[in-house]
Amino acid sequence: MRTRIFILCIIAITMVTVATAQDKPHYIAITAGGSAPVGAFSKSDAGTFNHWNNKAGFAKTGFTIGVEGAYYILPKFGIAGTLYFADHGALSKSDAATLGDSYTDAFAVDESTVSTSKRYRSLNVMAGPQFSLPLNKLTIDVRVMAGVVKSFSTPEVTVQLEDQSTFKQASSTGSAFGWQAGAGFRYALSDHLGFLFRADYFKSNGIKVDNENRTNSAGRLVTKQPLSWVNGVVGISFTL
Repeated sequence: MRTRIFILCIIAITMVTVATAQDKPHYIAITAGGSAPVGAFSKSDAGTFNHWNNKAGFAKTGFTIGVEGAYYILPKFGIAGTLYFADHGALSKSDAATLGDSYTDAFAVDESTVSTSKRYRSLNVMAGPQFSLPLNKLTIDVRVMAGVVKSFSTPEVTVQLEDQSTFKQASSTGSAFGWQAGAGFRYALSDHLGFLFRADYFKSNGIKVDNENRTNSAGRLVTKQPLSWVNGVVGISFTL
């Protein structure tokens, strides 16, 4: 009798474990796609005399690649996390000319020469709640996350004023708080393999930018660069 009860208990525990695992499909995914700057980060406007645009980022549409996943506390609610690299390009010759004209105007010189190097590159670590709605093979995900953006580099801008000194907007390797919200779906190709599509909006008030050899604040002076973009990615998901 005890043996039968023990066996029934084992079977019951096994069934509950399997059911729980099915109700909580934890997953991990590898993603890649495009990343388009928005807001001030996307602007290529240096501003006008005494109204210089210090927040314009001159960023370009680039790419992102990363990993993400979610651990479900309840069948439809979990904690999502993502780690991704983003590239938003370098300043163009046209951007350099725009900046040069602005410094020529600001410093009342006949000519300014602007040279640029490096590009926007960052690593982003985010985590937060995710709601998932399963519809047969299709699962719709909605999430809000917060975390840290770590800049690997930003465009470096060197300005040579005619018959005057040279100053520089240095490349930033700073870190800052950021948040991200988005939605997407996963489509099951098998019990453990699926296709993923997701779109997310990211925003940060900005990373610190240092300036070298600036003796005054004339002209465009960037000390903090706001960041904002929209990621659209596809990927392969693995249900655990």
